[in-house]
Amino acid sequence: MEIIDPRGLVAAHTRPGLAPRRARAREGLRIGFLVNEQTRSQGPDFYGYTLALEEELRSRGALLDVVRVGKPLLSRPAEPALLDELRFVQGVINGLAK
Repeated sequence: MEIIDPRGLVAAHTRPGLAPRRARAREGLRIGFLVNEQTRSQGPDFYGYTLALEEELRSRGALLDVVRVGKPLLSRPAEPALLDELRFVQGVINGLAK
């Protein structure tokens, strides 16, 4: 079978490296958690995982503050006001535990 790419001849994909690392503040990082679940009532929940991640990061002395927000509608992008809450963190962990 011959596979033809409509883009023509393209370069082979290479695995990207890690994103550049920011210098860590001496007092620790501010991390945001964006939870993509409406409820914690059944089964695994990402909110619960964020609590465990927070505990682990705090035990390592790597964490100063946490901002935890949730998106009310899973299928829609996060509203600008919600993203504003995450504006001053050094990184965001976004997830769903289904």
